[in-house]
Amino acid sequence: MVRDQETTAASDGTPDDPGWRRAFRRKLPFGRAAVLMVGERAHIVGVADVSVTGAFLSTRTPVSVGETHVLKLLLLPERVEIAVTATIVRVAQSRNESDDHPRGVAVHFAELSDTDCRSLEVYVAREPNRRSA
Repeated sequence: MVRDQETTAASDGTPDDPGWRRAFRRKLPFGRAAVLMVGERAHIVGVADVSVTGAFLSTRTPVSVGETHVLKLLLLPERVEIAVTATIVRVAQSRNESDDHPRGVAVHFAELSDTDCRSLEVYVAREPNRRSA
């Protein structure tokens, strides 16, 4: 179950739904990786940003909108590993959509356990480490 204060209860979770609002997303530094399981194959993907409802993955893995796969994330610094069901909601393989979204796919998380949901909430809300100047 996804607990998202930004998404209304009447929303079906898609941008075309009038009740839909984007969840707070945490942009991640270059090099943050995850594993997208497509069937029996494991694909290393970059994680451009993540929220409690989904993520944008930098990848050229051949997938289509509507497919459901498993995304394995390692949430640092606590080193909590979660595996979530991820439905592909957007594919941008031919070119970069913007500077913030390179080639890749957007996924929506489904069927999150309460524990995984809480872990993601803590991870998304945490400020990224800042280097001292």
